Amino acid sequence: MDGKHSIYLLLDETAFHPKGGGQPTDTGFIHGPNFRVTVKKAMLVSEVVVHWGKLVEGVAGEKTILGRLEWDSRYKYMKRHTAGHLFDHCLSVTTGIAVETVNSWLGDPCYVEYGGECPSIDEVKEAEVLTNQFISKGSEVVIKYISYKELFKKASNAPNIKRLRKLEKYRIVTIQGCGSIPCAGTHLKNINEMDGFFINEIKRYSSSFQIYYDVE
Repeated sequence: MDGKHSIYLLLDETAFHPKGGGQPTDTGFIHGPNFRVTVKKAMLVSEVVVHWGKLVEGVAGEKTILGRLEWDSRYKYMKRHTAGHLFDHCLSVTTGIAVETVNSWLGDPCYVEYGGECPSIDEVKEAEVLTNQFISKGSEVVIKYISYKELFKKASNAPNIKRLRKLEKYRIVTIQGCGSIPCAGTHLKNINEMDGFFINEIKRYSSSFQIYYDVE
């Protein structure tokens, strides 16, 4: 094979996270005894994850296969995603106002966008310091599933609550000591897996602001 034959794969289960919710697609490879596919992109189509890539060896068709993620990229997104939730909490604490997230991107450059007027530089810096204090102490990241009725009892202050559509159940991510947030993305098991958090840039717009950040 010349490695240029495109292929789409549908699996009953997958660890590949599709591009969406501000998170870039996972990449890696899928293989069986007689084939190997380099996965270039995972896409969510009608609630189904479609894997697109290049068939580099053999002919796909086995019932039992293995998938391997490009772990360095996935782990970076996990760190950035968890850090974003933590910073949401810390910014709410330092400003005294519950923040509202309107957009985010975990690729390069990484940022989170909030609705409303941008806080002062001192408040943002204070939130950065508080975020690093949380990281240094460490805190478990807990994931649970709750119903729509429970949503506004257990996650009423979540920064993304206003843009959620109604579902039968929600995946709730909680950094212990912080608030809970409905989220289907990938996260760390403990925030002490990060070595630090730092802000690179602040961009102000008429009705929102973006905080560009990264983690160590």
